Amino acid sequence: MTTLGTAVLAGGTLLSLVATVLLAVGYVRRDDRFDAYVIRLVAGGSGLFVAALSLLTYQFVTTDYTNAYVWQNTADYLPLLYRVTGVYASNAGSLLLWATIASLVVAWATWRRGLADAPSRLVAALTTGAVAYFGTMLLLDSPFTHVSTVVSGGVPTTGNGLNPLLIDPYMAIHPPLMFIAYALLTMPFAIGVAHFVGLVRSGEGLFRTWNGSVTRWLRAAWLFLTAALALGALWSYTVLGWGGIWAWDPVETAIFIPWLFLTATLHAVVNYRPGDRYSVLAPAMVASTFALVVYTTTVVRSGVFRSVHSFADNGAGLGMLLLVGATAVLGVGLPLGFWLLREEDDATDDGEWLTRSTLLHGAVLALGLLAFISLWGLTFPVLRDLATGIEVEVTARYYNRWSYPVTLLTMLLLGFYMDFDVEGKRRALAGLGVFAAATVVAALYAPSPAWQLGAGTEASGFYALVGQLSALSAFPPVAYVLMAVVKRALDRIPGAPRRTQLKQTGVMLVHVGVAVLVFSLAFTYLFTGQASVIVGGGGANGGQVDVPNSPYAVQALGFETYSLPEDPNVEGVALSTTELQQRGAATNGTTQAVHGTVTDMRQGPRATVYQLDDSGIWVGVTSPNGTAGPAYARGDAIVARGAVMWNYVPQTDAVVVTDPTNVGTTASPPDSLGLERVRVQAVNLAVIEGNRQVAVGQAAQRRYPRQGGMQTRDVLIDRGLAYDTYVIAAVQGDTASLTVKRIPLMTPLRLSIVSLLVGMLLIFLFDPAHGVWTRPLAPAAETDSDPTTSD
Repeated sequence: MTTLGTAVLAGGTLLSLVATVLLAVGYVRRDDRFDAYVIRLVAGGSGLFVAALSLLTYQFVTTDYTNAYVWQNTADYLPLLYRVTGVYASNAGSLLLWATIASLVVAWATWRRGLADAPSRLVAALTTGAVAYFGTMLLLDSPFTHVSTVVSGGVPTTGNGLNPLLIDPYMAIHPPLMFIAYALLTMPFAIGVAHFVGLVRSGEGLFRTWNGSVTRWLRAAWLFLTAALALGALWSYTVLGWGGIWAWDPVETAIFIPWLFLTATLHAVVNYRPGDRYSVLAPAMVASTFALVVYTTTVVRSGVFRSVHSFADNGAGLGMLLLVGATAVLGVGLPLGFWLLREEDDATDDGEWLTRSTLLHGAVLALGLLAFISLWGLTFPVLRDLATGIEVEVTARYYNRWSYPVTLLTMLLLGFYMDFDVEGKRRALAGLGVFAAATVVAALYAPSPAWQLGAGTEASGFYALVGQLSALSAFPPVAYVLMAVVKRALDRIPGAPRRTQLKQTGVMLVHVGVAVLVFSLAFTYLFTGQASVIVGGGGANGGQVDVPNSPYAVQALGFETYSLPEDPNVEGVALSTTELQQRGAATNGTTQAVHGTVTDMRQGPRATVYQLDDSGIWVGVTSPNGTAGPAYARGDAIVARGAVMWNYVPQTDAVVVTDPTNVGTTASPPDSLGLERVRVQAVNLAVIEGNRQVAVGQAAQRRYPRQGGMQTRDVLIDRGLAYDTYVIAAVQGDTASLTVKRIPLMTPLRLSIVSLLVGMLLIFLFDPAHGVWTRPLAPAAETDSDPTTSD
């Protein structure tokens, strides 16, 4: 059955496909006859994708259960925000969101830059081709399938509900930001591929003229990807009860890998100069970033991983696997082939080996190595599963211990680069030597076993070696970066034009944010302390209970147990007699809930039947083993859930056959009706440290009976300046088992994320060479120039 949404998707896909073909023909033939049509086709296709996403969102907001995807991913009791979240709760909806944003990006870029030459047409052909491919995938797995394809007996009265882990404000925002970043990377991918196609065909690439555009697209993507990472980490912190923002979950790692590689790519692009080593490396990395996004997305949706972050249950499918192959060939294979087969090396060598370019090259390689460590940890389980059929898990120990030494080297290199910019080679080398030696010494000295990276774990080989290092080793590199970054900012910002000042402030904030983030993460995880205690009794007179091996005491102020929705509506989940008659024989043999007023009754030896609303609909309540169930009188409003049998008894239209446990009054409906969607057990707490009350609030657990009894936690968090107090509760009646954590440096960690975002925003807006803010900042600003455009 073709639905309106599928038809709209088909229209958007067709327009994008036609535009792709016309652009490809125009590029090959150097023909501009179709350009005016193409711009309209691209805009029309984008408009139809927006219409499709808007229609799906409307169906979620109104809980239109004629759509199978809506029925599978939402329910009436959910607030508006989480009904909207259901749009991208599974593969089809998230792909539609990705495709729609990508279509808007393509339409904007095509309108803004136009199709002035053949390279522009090739870039546009690649981007519209990607949108058309996404559209084709959506037609094969449409989010607009009619519910009759998965449910018999008519349209369900209520939905299955949203994955409980996604019922959180952070998760409502995180996926859209992530897909915005992924869609923005479509343009750099197309520019990078077009560059190498031009080099192969005519020996002329386009990266020189498109460098500014690439830089802006990459910076915008980095901003959104960083925000998505941060919100995902905060979601983990508040929802999962880990007591930390990072656990190397596969989906976390899958978004972190492109972030690392994108960061490295930005450094390569900033250092791009035609004719030097980056003439191949920079555009190659630009082309590869989108391929990496597609690959990591496909891997975590392959079904191999069991991730708490996963918001798509079914596997990635053949479409994503083909897309991995296509983007890998174009984004990785083409640049690699060009590099291997080119006739001469165009890199210049002026005899100097230690230059700003060399150091930046080292930073690119270091970030690339960090990305590879994470990529291998993500890929190895898939390869092992394919080769042996055995599922394996790569734990956090692998990521932490391989990444830590590389991170320290990267920080030392960053400090050296910044210091080199100000002090020159000789003094910068002296500074590097001092801080490197301090790092080695600090790595060998641990004030106590708790400072060792592998404290309390057994390991051998490399893991044992790194595990014996001291966390003190993080101090010298971080101090080196902070000192060098601030020194560089003080050297470049005073007296510079306004745009340069803002850009250099942004550069400082980004690198300060990185240093503080590295330091905070290391010590947050290493020195988080936790203890457990059981409290009970309820009420304000419960008294304080000391938490063993902890500076805290807790007091239970009261216990609560309640269900959601608070005032369930029977009519919202059960059919009226009129609705059941309208559905007719299609409901025969299906299980349905029906409600109505008893107007007649007949009692037999094995069942009692009740007529509802003077209609042809009767409820037959069986009497198991001859026992009589509850009796209802004329005028009672009842609701029953059972098997619908049409033409089952003469003089009736249908009988709903049930048993006493599945029938009740509308005021006291049976449990099988599923009115209770969430069962909340909560404890109100006061957390005391010394003589100070540090937190008062509620910790709870939520159980979702209709979703396999899945449970989530509502944690109690007091966000302090030096540390967070974090309480997880398992509640049973008037007793709660509490885990109380003391988590250091969470405030600096949050501030580091803000510093990263604000810093990149300043660079994105005000970079004198490639900033998007074009209006004058001051009367004299337009006459000034910035001689240093690199970061």
